[in-house]
Amino acid sequence: MKPSPEVTLVDVDEAVADQLLQLAKRDASPDEVAPPLGGPGWNLERTAWFYSYHHAAAAGLGGPVAEKSWAVFSGSRIAGSVRLKRNAGADVPSAETGIWLGRSFRSRGIGTAALDLVLAEARRAGLRRVTARTLAGNHRAQRLLAAAGAALTSDGEGTVLAVVDL
Repeated sequence: MKPSPEVTLVDVDEAVADQLLQLAKRDASPDEVAPPLGGPGWNLERTAWFYSYHHAAAAGLGGPVAEKSWAVFSGSRIAGSVRLKRNAGADVPSAETGIWLGRSFRSRGIGTAALDLVLAEARRAGLRRVTARTLAGNHRAQRLLAAAGAALTSDGEGTVLAVVDL
């Protein structure tokens, strides 16, 4: 059994957003990190969206967009990002989560540790459920979510819904 990595969640300010974007550009596909805006690759539209998203999410779950993002650090190195977004109108207090890690940080236990930390943040925020969506072919993400206690359900259209009751 390999030792768990030292993983922390760090609030995203301007300097951390710059580090995240540098990581995304060198170690992730743009489609893993940002919506398909303005064509392929890291273009002006995607870059603007990236900064705007992290700026808006800095206000937290109680802010105007009801969303919080963190940078995921492995030791002193930035590894990716994780988020929580409140599900408006849900029958129980809940939020959706999502995570991306740079390719060089995958399959090292960092995603598992980051998901554990974001679930703890959800509990502290009084949430009772966390959901996530992933592609049906993303078996790594499905294993990660199932290991965190998620019930997985295929929608039959290429995505899987994961539900973790806290």
